[in-house]
Amino acid sequence: MENNKVLFMVFDNQVVYLQNSNMDHREWFVSLGRNPDEFDNVIRGFVMDGKIVFFKGMNFNYDQGVIDVATKVAPSIRITLQNPNLEVYCGIVINSYGEKWEPVLKINEEELVGYLPKQEEKKESVSTPSELANGPILELKNNYNDDKFVQLAIRMTTFVLIIFVGYVLFSIIFHKNPIPRLDYFLWFLEVFLLIFTIYGYKKKLNMVKYIAMVASVLLLLMFHPFSIILGVFYLLFNVDHSYIISLFSFFKKIGKKKSS
Repeated sequence: MENNKVLFMVFDNQVVYLQNSNMDHREWFVSLGRNPDEFDNVIRGFVMDGKIVFFKGMNFNYDQGVIDVATKVAPSIRITLQNPNLEVYCGIVINSYGEKWEPVLKINEEELVGYLPKQEEKKESVSTPSELANGPILELKNNYNDDKFVQLAIRMTTFVLIIFVGYVLFSIIFHKNPIPRLDYFLWFLEVFLLIFTIYGYKKKLNMVKYIAMVASVLLLLMFHPFSIILGVFYLLFNVDHSYIISLFSFFKKIGKKKSS
């Protein structure tokens, strides 16, 4: 037999190995102080040419016991020999002298103890320019079907409306120069949109979120520092009200620290 293969035997619930030796399995078994009469029942084998081959008896045959041991210990042999690609077989066909011995039964991967199916690598999807163009530019994360959010949205829109009307009255009263007609038109349109938004929330209109977004953007387009700040505030609320909740919580914490 060739001495370039790794011999192994399975007994006492362990796998023992022998490499670079001219001894066969029987000679090795006896050298370990084992009883020669027990040798025929010892499951043994070798690793060579990318294969792990299990067998027992003088005819290198196999039975269900050999198969059970092979499925159990083959993974550990792969680990010990640091070769996860070793194929697993049971039994050997003995041909004429000098010819290569061939294994009989191949053990499939899924039969091995501890087998885990290989998961396909998830490919990161890359959006094409056309997909980006067709996708939503701004994703609204509020749940417009939630009654709690609707009530909060009504209160928030009412608050923005009151603040904006106060800003308009202040501008009319304290503005020294004549106010352009465009400003009056934008003010009137903004008040109308905010009132309609409150109405839409109360009636649970599907379009209310878009009306609220238009009202937010219109505040930004007035290009006045106060209206821009108010517009950013209302826009953040309409996109994801959790931003505003977090902002209020932050100011509350600061207030508590100062009071303490």
